Amino acid sequence: MRICVSLTEETTAGVIERMGALAGVADLFEIRADLVLDLDLLQILRARVKPMILTCRAESEGGRWIDGDPRRRLALLEGVKRGYDYVDIEHRSGLHDIVNEKAGRGLVLSYHDLEGMPADLDTLYAEMSARGPDVVKIAVTPRTVADVGRVMAFARRAADTGGPPLVPIAMGTLGVPTRILSGRHGAPFTYASAAAGAESAPGQVPASLMAGLFRVGSVTSATRVFGILGSDVANSLSPVLHNRAFEARGIDAVYIPLQADSLEGFLSAMPALELSGFSVTRPYKVDIVPHLQEVEEAAAVCGSVNTVLAQPDGTLRGSTTDGIGLLGALKKRVDVRGRAVVVLGAGGAARSAALALANKGAAVTLLARDAKQAAIAARAVGCRHGALGDAARHPWDVLVNATPVGSGALAGDTPLPLALHRPGAVVLDMVYDPLETRLLREARAAGCTVVDGLEMLLAQAVAQFETWTGVEAPVDVMRQTAAYLAHAQAR
Repeated sequence: MRICVSLTEETTAGVIERMGALAGVADLFEIRADLVLDLDLLQILRARVKPMILTCRAESEGGRWIDGDPRRRLALLEGVKRGYDYVDIEHRSGLHDIVNEKAGRGLVLSYHDLEGMPADLDTLYAEMSARGPDVVKIAVTPRTVADVGRVMAFARRAADTGGPPLVPIAMGTLGVPTRILSGRHGAPFTYASAAAGAESAPGQVPASLMAGLFRVGSVTSATRVFGILGSDVANSLSPVLHNRAFEARGIDAVYIPLQADSLEGFLSAMPALELSGFSVTRPYKVDIVPHLQEVEEAAAVCGSVNTVLAQPDGTLRGSTTDGIGLLGALKKRVDVRGRAVVVLGAGGAARSAALALANKGAAVTLLARDAKQAAIAARAVGCRHGALGDAARHPWDVLVNATPVGSGALAGDTPLPLALHRPGAVVLDMVYDPLETRLLREARAAGCTVVDGLEMLLAQAVAQFETWTGVEAPVDVMRQTAAYLAHAQAR
Protein backbone atom coordinates (compact mmCIF):
# COMPACT_ATOMS: atom_id res chain seq x y z
CA MET A 1 0.00 0.00 0.00
CA ARG A 2 1.31 3.42 -0.99
CA ILE A 3 1.32 6.60 1.09
CA CYS A 4 -0.51 9.61 -0.31
CA VAL A 5 0.53 12.79 1.48
CA SER A 6 -2.21 15.41 1.64
CA LEU A 7 -0.74 18.88 1.22
CA THR A 8 -2.41 21.73 3.09
CA GLU A 9 -0.15 24.63 2.07
CA GLU A 10 -1.95 27.84 1.08
CA THR A 11 0.44 28.89 -1.68
CA THR A 12 1.61 27.26 -4.90
CA ALA A 13 5.22 27.79 -3.85
CA GLY A 14 4.50 26.15 -0.51
CA VAL A 15 2.98 23.10 -2.21
CA ILE A 16 6.01 22.72 -4.47
CA GLU A 17 8.46 23.14 -1.61
CA ARG A 18 6.64 20.55 0.52
CA MET A 19 6.58 18.05 -2.35
CA GLY A 20 10.32 18.34 -2.71
CA ALA A 21 10.88 17.91 1.01
CA LEU A 22 8.71 14.77 1.24
CA ALA A 23 9.67 13.11 -2.03
CA GLY A 24 11.60 10.45 -0.14
CA VAL A 25 8.61 9.49 2.03
CA ALA A 26 5.54 9.97 -0.17
CA ASP A 27 4.47 7.65 -2.95
CA LEU A 28 2.02 10.22 -4.27
CA PHE A 29 0.67 13.63 -3.28
CA GLU A 30 -2.82 14.98 -2.88
CA ILE A 31 -2.99 18.59 -4.10
CA ARG A 32 -5.79 20.26 -2.17
CA ALA A 33 -6.75 22.96 -4.68
CA ASP A 34 -9.46 24.31 -2.37
CA LEU A 35 -6.78 25.28 0.16
CA VAL A 36 -4.33 27.05 -2.21
CA LEU A 37 -4.98 30.79 -2.41
CA ASP A 38 -2.87 31.49 -5.52
CA LEU A 39 -3.57 28.21 -7.29
CA ASP A 40 -1.38 27.53 -10.36
CA LEU A 41 -2.02 23.96 -11.45
CA LEU A 42 0.40 24.12 -14.37
CA GLN A 43 3.27 25.27 -12.18
CA ILE A 44 2.53 22.50 -9.67
CA LEU A 45 2.37 19.92 -12.46
CA ARG A 46 5.74 21.04 -13.81
CA ALA A 47 7.25 20.49 -10.35
CA ARG A 48 5.85 16.96 -10.16
CA VAL A 49 8.15 14.55 -8.32
CA LYS A 50 5.61 11.79 -7.65
CA PRO A 51 2.13 10.98 -9.00
CA MET A 52 -0.49 13.51 -7.91
CA ILE A 53 -4.17 13.48 -6.99
CA LEU A 54 -5.96 16.73 -7.67
CA THR A 55 -8.69 17.39 -5.11
CA CYS A 56 -10.92 20.43 -4.80
CA ARG A 57 -13.04 19.55 -1.81
CA ALA A 58 -16.49 21.05 -1.24
CA GLU A 59 -17.49 22.45 2.15
CA SER A 60 -20.18 19.81 2.55
CA GLU A 61 -17.49 17.12 2.50
CA GLY A 62 -14.81 18.84 4.56
CA GLY A 63 -13.31 21.29 2.06
CA ARG A 64 -12.97 25.07 1.92
CA TRP A 65 -14.93 26.05 -1.22
CA ILE A 66 -18.71 26.15 -1.18
CA ASP A 67 -20.36 23.41 -3.20
CA GLY A 68 -21.64 25.72 -5.94
CA ASP A 69 -18.45 27.73 -6.39
CA PRO A 70 -17.71 27.71 -10.17
CA ARG A 71 -13.97 27.74 -9.44
CA ARG A 72 -14.26 24.17 -8.22
CA ARG A 73 -15.55 22.91 -11.53
CA LEU A 74 -12.95 24.89 -13.49
CA ALA A 75 -10.08 23.62 -11.34
CA LEU A 76 -11.17 20.01 -11.70
CA LEU A 77 -11.63 20.37 -15.46
CA GLU A 78 -8.18 21.91 -15.75
CA GLY A 79 -6.73 18.98 -13.78
CA VAL A 80 -8.32 16.53 -16.20
CA LYS A 81 -7.13 18.44 -19.27
CA ARG A 82 -3.58 18.88 -18.01
CA GLY A 83 -3.26 15.19 -17.23
CA TYR A 84 -3.07 15.00 -13.44
CA ASP A 85 -2.54 11.34 -12.54
CA TYR A 86 -5.73 11.23 -10.51
CA VAL A 87 -8.63 13.62 -10.04
CA ASP A 88 -10.85 13.24 -6.96
CA ILE A 89 -14.54 14.03 -7.52
CA GLU A 90 -17.22 13.62 -4.88
CA HIS A 91 -19.92 11.04 -5.62
CA ARG A 92 -22.57 13.59 -4.64
CA SER A 93 -21.05 16.55 -6.53
CA GLY A 94 -23.29 16.39 -9.59
CA LEU A 95 -20.22 16.84 -11.82
CA HIS A 96 -21.21 13.92 -14.04
CA ASP A 97 -19.45 15.15 -17.16
CA ILE A 98 -16.09 15.37 -15.37
CA VAL A 99 -16.65 11.95 -13.81
CA ASN A 100 -17.34 10.46 -17.23
CA GLU A 101 -14.34 12.15 -18.82
CA LYS A 102 -11.86 10.95 -16.17
CA ALA A 103 -13.33 7.46 -15.60
CA GLY A 104 -10.78 4.82 -16.52
CA ARG A 105 -7.96 7.39 -16.55
CA GLY A 106 -7.38 8.02 -12.87
CA LEU A 107 -10.80 8.84 -11.38
CA VAL A 108 -11.03 8.77 -7.59
CA LEU A 109 -14.72 8.83 -6.73
CA SER A 110 -15.10 9.90 -3.12
CA TYR A 111 -17.70 10.09 -0.39
CA HIS A 112 -17.28 11.85 2.96
CA ASP A 113 -19.65 11.68 5.92
CA LEU A 114 -18.62 14.26 8.52
CA GLU A 115 -21.40 13.37 10.97
CA GLY A 116 -21.50 9.58 11.08
CA MET A 117 -21.62 6.68 8.66
CA PRO A 118 -24.22 5.32 6.22
CA ALA A 119 -26.27 2.35 7.36
CA ASP A 120 -25.43 0.40 4.20
CA LEU A 121 -21.82 0.79 3.11
CA ASP A 122 -22.02 -2.11 0.69
CA THR A 123 -24.82 -0.52 -1.35
CA LEU A 124 -22.98 2.81 -1.40
CA TYR A 125 -19.84 1.07 -2.70
CA ALA A 126 -21.85 -0.71 -5.39
CA GLU A 127 -23.46 2.56 -6.54
CA MET A 128 -20.08 4.29 -6.72
CA SER A 129 -18.43 1.35 -8.47
CA ALA A 130 -21.07 1.44 -11.21
CA ARG A 131 -19.82 4.87 -12.30
CA GLY A 132 -16.50 3.49 -13.54
CA PRO A 133 -14.00 4.90 -11.01
CA ASP A 134 -10.44 3.68 -10.84
CA VAL A 135 -10.48 4.09 -7.04
CA VAL A 136 -13.39 4.41 -4.60
CA LYS A 137 -12.74 6.42 -1.45
CA ILE A 138 -15.27 6.24 1.38
CA ALA A 139 -14.50 8.28 4.51
CA VAL A 140 -16.88 8.20 7.46
CA THR A 141 -16.97 9.45 11.05
CA PRO A 142 -17.14 6.64 13.62
CA ARG A 143 -18.96 7.37 16.85
CA THR A 144 -17.75 4.20 18.57
CA VAL A 145 -14.94 1.73 18.10
CA ALA A 146 -17.63 -0.71 16.98
CA ASP A 147 -18.09 1.54 13.92
CA VAL A 148 -14.39 1.10 13.15
CA GLY A 149 -14.96 -2.65 13.13
CA ARG A 150 -17.85 -2.13 10.69
CA VAL A 151 -15.57 -0.21 8.33
CA MET A 152 -12.86 -2.87 8.41
CA ALA A 153 -15.38 -5.68 7.86
CA PHE A 154 -16.85 -3.72 4.95
CA ALA A 155 -13.37 -3.27 3.44
CA ARG A 156 -12.86 -7.03 3.47
CA ARG A 157 -16.22 -7.63 1.77
CA ALA A 158 -15.53 -4.96 -0.87
CA ALA A 159 -12.19 -6.59 -1.69
CA ASP A 160 -14.00 -9.87 -2.35
CA THR A 161 -16.39 -8.33 -4.91
CA GLY A 162 -13.75 -7.84 -7.58
CA GLY A 163 -14.81 -4.20 -7.94
CA PRO A 164 -12.54 -1.13 -8.05
CA PRO A 165 -10.01 -0.85 -5.21
CA LEU A 166 -11.36 0.82 -2.08
CA VAL A 167 -9.71 3.33 0.24
CA PRO A 168 -11.75 2.92 3.46
CA ILE A 169 -11.29 5.60 6.11
CA ALA A 170 -12.79 6.02 9.54
CA MET A 171 -11.84 9.56 10.50
CA GLY A 172 -10.67 10.76 13.92
CA THR A 173 -8.56 9.05 16.59
CA LEU A 174 -10.90 6.06 16.78
CA GLY A 175 -10.29 5.35 13.11
CA VAL A 176 -6.48 5.36 13.00
CA PRO A 177 -6.40 1.55 12.52
CA THR A 178 -8.23 1.93 9.19
CA ARG A 179 -5.48 4.22 7.89
CA ILE A 180 -2.72 1.78 8.85
CA LEU A 181 -4.37 -1.55 8.06
CA SER A 182 -6.36 -0.96 4.87
CA GLY A 183 -3.54 -2.50 2.83
CA ARG A 184 -4.62 -5.85 4.29
CA HIS A 185 -7.69 -5.59 2.06
CA GLY A 186 -6.10 -4.25 -1.10
CA ALA A 187 -6.33 -0.48 -0.64
CA PRO A 188 -4.06 1.10 -3.29
CA PHE A 189 -2.97 3.88 -0.96
CA THR A 190 -3.69 5.53 2.37
CA TYR A 191 -3.72 9.23 3.20
CA ALA A 192 -1.21 10.81 5.57
CA SER A 193 -0.41 14.33 6.71
CA ALA A 194 2.75 16.17 5.74
CA ALA A 195 3.53 16.72 9.43
CA ALA A 196 1.86 16.79 12.82
CA GLY A 197 -0.52 19.74 12.84
CA ALA A 198 -0.87 19.77 9.04
CA GLU A 199 -3.75 17.30 8.76
CA SER A 200 -6.31 17.76 6.00
CA ALA A 201 -8.74 15.44 7.80
CA PRO A 202 -9.18 14.28 11.42
CA GLY A 203 -7.04 11.31 12.38
CA GLN A 204 -4.40 11.60 9.67
CA VAL A 205 -1.01 10.30 10.80
CA PRO A 206 2.20 12.07 9.69
CA ALA A 207 3.73 10.44 6.62
CA SER A 208 7.07 9.94 8.37
CA LEU A 209 5.37 7.75 11.00
CA MET A 210 3.29 5.87 8.44
CA ALA A 211 6.43 5.01 6.50
CA GLY A 212 9.03 4.60 9.23
CA LEU A 213 7.14 3.46 12.32
CA PHE A 214 4.11 1.59 11.01
CA ARG A 215 5.77 0.55 7.72
CA VAL A 216 2.38 0.60 5.96
CA GLY A 217 4.03 -0.17 2.64
CA SER A 218 4.72 -3.67 3.94
CA VAL A 219 1.32 -4.33 5.52
CA THR A 220 -0.47 -7.19 3.74
CA SER A 221 -3.11 -9.78 4.57
CA ALA A 222 -0.32 -11.89 6.10
CA THR A 223 0.82 -9.16 8.51
CA ARG A 224 0.07 -9.92 12.17
CA VAL A 225 -1.61 -7.06 14.01
CA PHE A 226 -1.03 -6.08 17.64
CA GLY A 227 -1.95 -2.92 19.46
CA ILE A 228 -2.61 -1.07 22.69
CA LEU A 229 -6.20 -0.94 23.95
CA GLY A 230 -7.28 1.98 26.10
CA SER A 231 -9.48 5.04 26.29
CA ASP A 232 -6.58 7.46 25.68
CA VAL A 233 -3.73 5.87 23.73
CA ALA A 234 -2.98 8.53 21.12
CA ASN A 235 0.30 9.45 22.84
CA SER A 236 1.32 5.98 23.94
CA LEU A 237 4.98 5.13 23.41
CA SER A 238 4.24 1.40 23.12
CA PRO A 239 3.86 1.50 19.31
CA VAL A 240 7.39 2.87 19.00
CA LEU A 241 8.93 0.20 21.23
CA HIS A 242 7.11 -2.74 19.69
CA ASN A 243 7.34 -1.73 16.04
CA ARG A 244 11.07 -1.18 16.39
CA ALA A 245 11.34 -4.61 18.00
CA PHE A 246 9.35 -6.30 15.21
CA GLU A 247 11.56 -4.60 12.64
CA ALA A 248 14.74 -5.65 14.42
CA ARG A 249 13.65 -9.29 14.51
CA GLY A 250 12.34 -9.30 10.94
CA ILE A 251 8.81 -10.18 12.07
CA ASP A 252 5.95 -9.32 9.70
CA ALA A 253 3.82 -7.56 12.30
CA VAL A 254 2.58 -4.08 13.17
CA TYR A 255 1.55 -2.57 16.50
CA ILE A 256 -1.10 0.16 16.45
CA PRO A 257 -3.12 2.38 18.81
CA LEU A 258 -6.55 0.89 19.58
CA GLN A 259 -8.52 3.81 20.95
CA ALA A 260 -11.80 2.51 22.41
CA ASP A 261 -14.76 4.35 23.90
CA SER A 262 -16.03 1.11 25.48
CA LEU A 263 -14.78 -2.40 26.07
CA GLU A 264 -17.95 -3.90 24.61
CA GLY A 265 -17.49 -1.92 21.39
CA PHE A 266 -13.89 -3.04 21.12
CA LEU A 267 -14.80 -6.69 21.59
CA SER A 268 -17.39 -6.41 18.82
CA ALA A 269 -14.76 -4.85 16.52
CA MET A 270 -12.07 -7.45 17.27
CA PRO A 271 -12.98 -10.01 14.58
CA ALA A 272 -12.77 -7.36 11.85
CA LEU A 273 -9.46 -6.01 13.21
CA GLU A 274 -8.01 -9.53 13.08
CA LEU A 275 -5.73 -9.01 16.05
CA SER A 276 -3.03 -11.46 17.07
CA GLY A 277 -2.72 -9.87 20.49
CA PHE A 278 -2.86 -6.58 22.33
CA SER A 279 -1.74 -4.64 25.37
CA VAL A 280 -4.38 -3.35 27.77
CA THR A 281 -4.19 -0.05 29.62
CA ARG A 282 -6.60 2.23 31.50
CA PRO A 283 -9.46 1.73 32.09
CA TYR A 284 -9.86 -1.85 30.83
CA LYS A 285 -7.27 -3.93 32.72
CA VAL A 286 -9.75 -5.26 35.25
CA ASP A 287 -12.92 -5.21 33.15
CA ILE A 288 -11.46 -7.36 30.37
CA VAL A 289 -10.75 -10.37 32.59
CA PRO A 290 -14.25 -11.95 32.41
CA HIS A 291 -14.08 -11.83 28.60
CA LEU A 292 -10.95 -14.00 28.39
CA GLN A 293 -11.03 -17.77 27.99
CA GLU A 294 -7.69 -18.29 29.77
CA VAL A 295 -5.99 -16.16 32.42
CA GLU A 296 -2.54 -16.88 33.84
CA GLU A 297 -2.31 -17.32 37.60
CA ALA A 298 -0.77 -13.98 38.57
CA ALA A 299 -3.29 -12.06 36.47
CA ALA A 300 -6.15 -14.11 37.90
CA VAL A 301 -5.04 -13.49 41.48
CA CYS A 302 -4.81 -9.72 41.08
CA GLY A 303 -7.79 -9.59 38.71
CA SER A 304 -5.89 -7.49 36.17
CA VAL A 305 -4.58 -8.19 32.66
CA ASN A 306 -2.30 -6.00 30.54
CA THR A 307 -1.36 -8.56 27.85
CA VAL A 308 -3.70 -10.61 25.67
CA LEU A 309 -2.63 -13.26 23.19
CA ALA A 310 -5.14 -14.32 20.53
CA GLN A 311 -4.38 -17.99 19.96
CA PRO A 312 -4.90 -19.72 16.57
CA ASP A 313 -8.19 -21.27 17.71
CA GLY A 314 -9.56 -17.85 18.67
CA THR A 315 -9.03 -18.33 22.40
CA LEU A 316 -7.97 -15.17 24.24
CA ARG A 317 -5.27 -15.74 26.85
CA GLY A 318 -4.60 -12.99 29.38
CA SER A 319 -1.54 -12.31 31.50
CA THR A 320 0.13 -9.40 33.23
CA THR A 321 3.63 -8.04 32.74
CA ASP A 322 3.08 -4.97 34.95
CA GLY A 323 4.68 -6.69 37.92
CA ILE A 324 7.65 -7.81 35.82
CA GLY A 325 8.06 -4.26 34.55
CA LEU A 326 7.90 -2.76 38.01
CA LEU A 327 10.42 -5.14 39.54
CA GLY A 328 12.71 -4.74 36.54
CA ALA A 329 12.71 -0.96 36.95
CA LEU A 330 13.30 -1.11 40.73
CA LYS A 331 15.96 -3.81 40.95
CA LYS A 332 18.87 -1.50 40.11
CA ARG A 333 17.94 0.82 42.98
CA VAL A 334 16.64 -1.32 45.79
CA ASP A 335 16.05 -4.87 46.97
CA VAL A 336 12.40 -4.75 47.93
CA ARG A 337 12.55 -7.84 50.17
CA GLY A 338 11.62 -6.79 53.70
CA ARG A 339 11.00 -3.19 52.64
CA ALA A 340 7.88 -1.17 53.33
CA VAL A 341 6.27 -0.29 50.00
CA VAL A 342 3.26 1.96 49.46
CA VAL A 343 1.40 1.68 46.15
CA LEU A 344 -0.89 4.57 45.26
CA GLY A 345 -4.00 3.43 43.40
CA ALA A 346 -6.48 0.57 43.33
CA GLY A 347 -6.79 -0.17 39.60
CA GLY A 348 -5.29 -2.94 37.53
CA ALA A 349 -1.75 -1.60 37.49
CA ALA A 350 -1.79 -1.05 41.26
CA ARG A 351 -3.02 -4.59 41.87
CA SER A 352 -0.36 -6.12 39.64
CA ALA A 353 2.35 -4.03 41.28
CA ALA A 354 1.22 -4.93 44.80
CA LEU A 355 1.11 -8.65 44.01
CA ALA A 356 4.57 -8.69 42.43
CA LEU A 357 6.07 -6.75 45.34
CA ALA A 358 4.40 -8.95 47.95
CA ASN A 359 5.66 -12.08 46.18
CA LYS A 360 9.19 -10.62 46.44
CA GLY A 361 8.82 -10.27 50.20
CA ALA A 362 7.92 -6.60 50.48
CA ALA A 363 5.45 -5.31 53.09
CA VAL A 364 2.92 -3.70 50.78
CA THR A 365 0.18 -1.17 51.50
CA LEU A 366 -2.33 0.01 48.89
CA LEU A 367 -3.60 3.57 49.31
CA ALA A 368 -6.39 5.06 47.21
CA ARG A 369 -8.69 8.08 47.34
CA ASP A 370 -11.58 5.66 47.76
CA ALA A 371 -10.73 3.58 50.82
CA LYS A 372 -13.35 0.97 49.89
CA GLN A 373 -11.73 0.42 46.49
CA ALA A 374 -8.35 0.14 48.19
CA ALA A 375 -9.77 -2.53 50.49
CA ILE A 376 -11.23 -4.52 47.58
CA ALA A 377 -7.94 -4.41 45.67
CA ALA A 378 -5.89 -5.27 48.76
CA ARG A 379 -8.03 -8.31 49.52
CA ALA A 380 -7.43 -9.56 45.96
CA VAL A 381 -3.65 -9.50 46.36
CA GLY A 382 -3.29 -10.03 50.12
CA CYS A 383 -1.79 -6.78 51.39
CA ARG A 384 -2.64 -3.90 53.71
CA HIS A 385 -4.71 -0.93 52.60
CA GLY A 386 -5.81 2.56 53.55
CA ALA A 387 -7.03 5.92 52.33
CA LEU A 388 -4.70 8.14 50.33
CA GLY A 389 -5.66 11.05 52.58
CA ASP A 390 -4.04 9.18 55.48
CA ALA A 391 -0.72 8.61 53.69
CA ALA A 392 1.23 10.37 56.45
CA ARG A 393 0.33 7.53 58.82
CA HIS A 394 1.99 4.85 56.69
CA PRO A 395 5.76 4.25 56.53
CA TRP A 396 7.51 3.46 53.25
CA ASP A 397 10.95 2.82 51.83
CA VAL A 398 9.54 2.64 48.31
CA LEU A 399 6.60 4.62 46.89
CA VAL A 400 4.89 3.62 43.62
CA ASN A 401 2.38 5.83 41.83
CA ALA A 402 -0.05 3.59 39.92
CA THR A 403 -2.63 6.33 39.33
CA PRO A 404 -2.99 8.55 36.23
CA VAL A 405 -2.37 11.67 38.33
CA GLY A 406 0.43 13.61 36.67
CA SER A 407 -0.52 12.80 33.07
CA GLY A 408 -3.05 13.94 30.49
CA ALA A 409 -5.64 16.30 31.90
CA LEU A 410 -4.00 15.83 35.31
CA ALA A 411 -0.49 16.85 34.17
CA GLY A 412 0.97 19.21 36.72
CA ASP A 413 -0.85 17.52 39.59
CA THR A 414 0.65 15.12 42.10
CA PRO A 415 -0.95 12.33 44.13
CA LEU A 416 1.26 13.09 47.14
CA PRO A 417 1.84 16.45 48.89
CA LEU A 418 5.42 17.69 48.85
CA ALA A 419 5.66 17.64 52.66
CA LEU A 420 5.09 13.87 52.80
CA HIS A 421 8.15 12.83 50.77
CA ARG A 422 10.75 10.93 52.82
CA PRO A 423 14.45 11.57 52.08
CA GLY A 424 16.21 8.39 51.02
CA ALA A 425 13.06 6.68 49.74
CA VAL A 426 12.77 5.33 46.20
CA VAL A 427 9.87 6.83 44.24
CA LEU A 428 8.65 5.24 41.00
CA ASP A 429 5.98 6.90 38.87
CA MET A 430 4.27 4.68 36.29
CA VAL A 431 3.31 7.81 34.34
CA TYR A 432 5.70 8.41 31.43
CA ASP A 433 4.03 11.31 29.64
CA PRO A 434 5.48 13.63 30.80
CA LEU A 435 8.62 11.75 31.70
CA GLU A 436 9.40 14.00 34.65
CA THR A 437 6.17 14.40 36.57
CA ARG A 438 5.58 16.79 39.41
CA LEU A 439 5.72 13.82 41.78
CA LEU A 440 9.23 12.93 40.62
CA ARG A 441 10.46 16.54 40.62
CA GLU A 442 9.33 17.06 44.19
CA ALA A 443 10.64 13.66 45.30
CA ARG A 444 14.08 14.41 43.85
CA ALA A 445 14.12 17.79 45.56
CA ALA A 446 13.29 16.06 48.84
CA GLY A 447 16.30 13.74 48.54
CA CYS A 448 14.59 10.67 47.10
CA THR A 449 15.84 8.34 44.37
CA VAL A 450 13.41 8.58 41.46
CA VAL A 451 12.49 6.12 38.72
CA ASP A 452 10.47 7.30 35.71
CA GLY A 453 7.68 5.37 34.02
CA LEU A 454 9.60 4.75 30.80
CA GLU A 455 11.88 2.28 32.56
CA MET A 456 8.88 0.25 33.69
CA LEU A 457 7.27 0.51 30.24
CA LEU A 458 10.42 -0.91 28.65
CA ALA A 459 10.71 -3.83 31.05
CA GLN A 460 7.07 -4.89 30.69
CA ALA A 461 7.17 -4.38 26.90
CA VAL A 462 10.05 -6.87 26.62
CA ALA A 463 7.92 -9.49 28.39
CA GLN A 464 4.91 -8.70 26.19
CA PHE A 465 6.93 -9.06 22.99
CA GLU A 466 8.14 -12.50 24.03
CA THR A 467 4.64 -13.59 25.07
CA TRP A 468 3.25 -12.70 21.63
CA THR A 469 6.07 -13.90 19.40
CA GLY A 470 7.85 -16.69 21.28
CA VAL A 471 11.04 -14.94 20.18
CA GLU A 472 13.68 -13.36 22.41
CA ALA A 473 13.08 -9.62 22.48
CA PRO A 474 15.78 -7.34 21.00
CA VAL A 475 16.36 -5.74 24.38
CA ASP A 476 19.24 -3.51 23.22
CA VAL A 477 17.15 -2.07 20.37
CA MET A 478 14.21 -1.48 22.69
CA ARG A 479 16.46 0.11 25.31
CA GLN A 480 18.04 2.41 22.70
CA THR A 481 14.56 3.35 21.50
CA ALA A 482 13.49 4.12 25.07
CA ALA A 483 16.59 6.26 25.58
CA TYR A 484 15.82 8.18 22.39
CA LEU A 485 12.24 8.74 23.53
CA ALA A 486 13.46 9.97 26.90
CA HIS A 487 15.82 12.41 25.20
CA ALA A 488 13.07 13.60 22.86
CA GLN A 489 10.70 14.25 25.77
CA ALA A 490 13.38 16.14 27.65
CA ARG A 491 13.93 18.61 24.78
